[in-house]
Amino acid sequence: MIVHKDLIVFRETHLQTEKGRMLQTRNEKWKKLKADIEKNGIINPLICTERDGKYRLCMGMRRFIAGCLLGIDYYEIEVVPNEEPDTLVNPTKKYKTKHKDGTDVSK
Repeated sequence: MIVHKDLIVFRETHLQTEKGRMLQTRNEKWKKLKADIEKNGIINPLICTERDGKYRLCMGMRRFIAGCLLGIDYYEIEVVPNEEPDTLVNPTKKYKTKHKDGTDVSK
């Protein structure tokens, strides 16, 4: 499912503020992820639950923050029924680990 960024909300309180989101951008691993998204786009869907017409972001926070900073407005999401660990991890088993050119997806 493809949704507009305005329909996606953070579940973690600290990420609901600009300051909290920007704290996620300070390490080299995040910078590598952002560069990868800038080059290849977001390859795997964000994992969300749905409530009241909004999609609560459970997995993919760093990808979402990077995408927003890069000007991406629409995101592929996978909606799961609850936030239980097994429910959240199961969709990631389908995640792509290689780009079309054979290079590794940044982690």
